Amino acid sequence: MGSRRRHERHGRTPVVFRGRVPAVRSRAQEFARRAGALFADIRERAAGELDSVDLFVDDVPAPEAGLELACVRPAERSVPAAIVIHRLPVIARCETDAELTELLAGVLADQAGLLTGRDPGDLLR
Repeated sequence: MGSRRRHERHGRTPVVFRGRVPAVRSRAQEFARRAGALFADIRERAAGELDSVDLFVDDVPAPEAGLELACVRPAERSVPAAIVIHRLPVIARCETDAELTELLAGVLADQAGLLTGRDPGDLLR
């Protein structure tokens, strides 16, 4: 019976798996990543007006809100303003990744325009 080597030649145990890195992102994580990247571009064009605005991704809007793609939560005393994107209604309107990116950018620009008073077209590329 042969002995199995539990250590490499330098005496260290071989590493089977390094860290907690997910092998695959979920669709929700990918949507949030894309929304964040698009919002970062819009925030850059807004010249500091959106620096304190938070972006949230929710699955669906509240039942009393109807079928909206996004909403703006105005700033309150200790809570900054926020844009909330509703993931499932946005995805339901798109067939391709290009359509999703275009719709998501448009929705984010519309909501950012409401907060800044700017034309949404100026906040897009």
